[in-house]
Amino acid sequence: MVLHFNLKGMFLLCLGLICWQLLLPYPLFGAALGTAVFGIYQRRNFTAADGIFAAAFLMNVWYISASRGNVRQYDYYNFVMQADYFLQNGFFLAAPERYLQTVYFQPPLWGGIAAAVTKFGMLCGAAQEESFDCVRYLNLFFVSGTGIILWRLMETFGFKRGVCLGLFALFCFFPAHAILANLVNNDAAVYFLMTAMMFVGYQWYLAGGWKDALILAGLLLAAGMIKFSGLMIVPALGVFGLCRLVQTKSKFSSRLWGQISVIGLGAVLGFGWGWFLLYYDLPLVPPLQDAGFQAMSGYPLNERLFSLQSAFIPYVDVRAGILEPNVFLALVKTALFGEWGWQGLFWAYVLYGSGIVLSVLLVMTFFSLWRYKIGYDYAFNMFAVVCVFSVLAAWVNFWLDYPYFCSTEFRYAAILLPVSLLWFGNYLTQKSLPKAVNYVLAGGSALFIFAKFMLYLHTI
Repeated sequence: MVLHFNLKGMFLLCLGLICWQLLLPYPLFGAALGTAVFGIYQRRNFTAADGIFAAAFLMNVWYISASRGNVRQYDYYNFVMQADYFLQNGFFLAAPERYLQTVYFQPPLWGGIAAAVTKFGMLCGAAQEESFDCVRYLNLFFVSGTGIILWRLMETFGFKRGVCLGLFALFCFFPAHAILANLVNNDAAVYFLMTAMMFVGYQWYLAGGWKDALILAGLLLAAGMIKFSGLMIVPALGVFGLCRLVQTKSKFSSRLWGQISVIGLGAVLGFGWGWFLLYYDLPLVPPLQDAGFQAMSGYPLNERLFSLQSAFIPYVDVRAGILEPNVFLALVKTALFGEWGWQGLFWAYVLYGSGIVLSVLLVMTFFSLWRYKIGYDYAFNMFAVVCVFSVLAAWVNFWLDYPYFCSTEFRYAAILLPVSLLWFGNYLTQKSLPKAVNYVLAGGSALFIFAKFMLYLHTI
């Protein structure tokens, strides 16, 4: 079973969609549909995995093309100002004090990329605002590319065919991915880079090649210079280096230590903007601001951990003052709906209930990491454990230090989705479950996907 879509092809397709939106007055969804149909025709050996991926991609394009402008965006105007800064200063970091005030201490790489896309659109004759909205198609690539990488990982681990298809469908149609694909901020890029680091890091662990080490170093550099949270995965990547060091016969191998040094250098340089801020005694994230509509400081810690007062309300809507105090329920709700309300309340309840069940299954099967090895040995199991605790620790520290609702959102811990689906898939592959249970899981996944489609159909 093969997935024919690849990162290079998806990147070119998304660039083509940018050009289509800028240059032609026809519906963008029609262009994507035509491209997909042509691709299917060209591939006589089109597989079920290709069908799942293409359908999810088209659904995301449908949502994006119907949600132009400042619709369901995080930090929209902050990133408008960041891109505008680069446009006004010829892509140089002139007037650094003004830059810091503009971007709230964000690393500069994503602002420069967004500005380049905006400048291209303006050269094509589009207005600056319309050109800036095209940044979303880069995030469409990042979300789609993350799915491709997950498929490669499942192939590497040798999951059963049915398990691969089921988890791949669940991942590709996961509601947060359409939200991430429609954003102009840096969340989708960091999500893609962290997933890529997980894949390349494991390939480096298996083969120990210089190419993988250099790619991994480059990914660390890019992730850190886009958003500091991209480096949350560094402790987990360290597991691969430690396992290789333990297993090698020559503990002082210049090849091994050279590769570890290159990877480490990538992480150090990736935090380069952080070193700059620390040198000038500036915060890595913005100081507490007046965000009263998102303030959670009035809720005591026990309520933020155990409150169930909003447990049966699927949406949060921070602009309407509807907040979820329980941080774990907030994580689930923002994974499914973001921080906004949607039309189609019945399907929202179906999606919410399914999401709760999925969350419980992922937490329960986390403990299978001690029993069933993933792949060649237990190195990836240890990677997953360290990844979970390091990401959750950073997430907890963030919402404790910055008591806003936005601090608890799924986007800050999104990497846990592909990691948890991998250990879930490994459990389903190695554990012989009754056929009835497999049918229930397949039916539940189908209901989850259908509920998302119906919710979008009501809203768009």
